[in-house]
Amino acid sequence: MTTLRKWRFPILIGSGLIAAGVLVYFSNAHIGSDKTQGAIGQRDVYRDGQVASADVATPGSAPVATTAILESSEFKSLAKNPAFQELLKSDAFNEAGHRKAIADLMVRSEFQAVAQDARFAIFVRSDALQSALRSHADLFVALRNDAQFRALDSNGLRLLLRNESFKMLASQRSFHELLASSGLRASLRAPEFALLASHPEFQKALESGSAARATADLRAQLRDESGKR
Repeated sequence: MTTLRKWRFPILIGSGLIAAGVLVYFSNAHIGSDKTQGAIGQRDVYRDGQVASADVATPGSAPVATTAILESSEFKSLAKNPAFQELLKSDAFNEAGHRKAIADLMVRSEFQAVAQDARFAIFVRSDALQSALRSHADLFVALRNDAQFRALDSNGLRLLLRNESFKMLASQRSFHELLASSGLRASLRAPEFALLASHPEFQKALESGSAARATADLRAQLRDESGKR
């Protein structure tokens, strides 16, 4: 690997942070009109809150903060994980109408904890849960006699059953396939995923699909570099 390739990602991240710092500095700088001269000096060229640093980017590119996340060592490590690659490529994850709801669920700690249990996918497909969802009944009352619910019952599961995104997705076959994926459970167990999931920009990347594109780009780059060795 050349020196340029070795330092490309740190340079990109550093550039993004510097750009964000410059914007924050100027957004918080208050210049009094009595200390300026001329028409240009008196113009209110920039106002606090006019532009958020995460929103500044060239047309068609990811925002600075999102780019920094996608270029981070945590994401690059996770992107090499075959399970994570499988997850992002799956039709269930990439179904446009579900992407936002799935991204919302994936960053919730209770979902990350419960979904790692292989029995959870079976529970979501169970007649008891599907019946409770259709009747809009109190899920805890409706499921209290269900053996699969009792086997998984936890505070995390109870919080999850109150989540509107989960309720909306739980009746969808594509969501069942996603939960059954070994890629999902393995990805959620990866420590890099927990680090990334805590950052709001990572959720935006999942929702927009830029995480999948970045993973594909990184895989291509790794193949190119391995071929040059």
